[in-house]
Amino acid sequence: MKKEARKAQLIECALKLFAEKGYHSTSIADIVRSSGVARGTFYIYFQDKYHIFQELLKSNFSYIYRILPDLKLTKEMNEQQLEKALRESLKQLLSHKNAIDFITIVTQEAVGVDKGFAEQVEHFYQTITNIFCGYVARAQVLGKVRKQDPYLVARFVVGILKEV
Repeated sequence: MKKEARKAQLIECALKLFAEKGYHSTSIADIVRSSGVARGTFYIYFQDKYHIFQELLKSNFSYIYRILPDLKLTKEMNEQQLEKALRESLKQLLSHKNAIDFITIVTQEAVGVDKGFAEQVEHFYQTITNIFCGYVARAQVLGKVRKQDPYLVARFVVGILKEV
């Protein structure tokens, strides 16, 4: 198996275990057992459990940041087309094979692990809120949604996502 594929495999196994058992209840032994690699292989890629968790957050946040800004809004869109575009964007986000596990980790585990992770999660939510705020503001300019504070609407949407 290629080096990057092995690293991705370790991250994927760690993600599933962190979502199932929690960060503190998951050991490196659990991760290597689940991924079918030797313990030494783990240490080729990561210093410890903290660093694989950090890499897991970073790679999944990057994926989400790449997907969300792709929503295209045009003046010609009717309400159904706007709704479909929003739904497709969320569907693409949730179709990521580990989306639910990642959401579980972000909402239930990351904040309690370390202050640095809590700050990363808060930055993530703020970035998502700003992206949705941009969607709402563009939709308002296009006359597709009611004039309300776009930031408050975006906070409402992100608040719903936090509770999924």
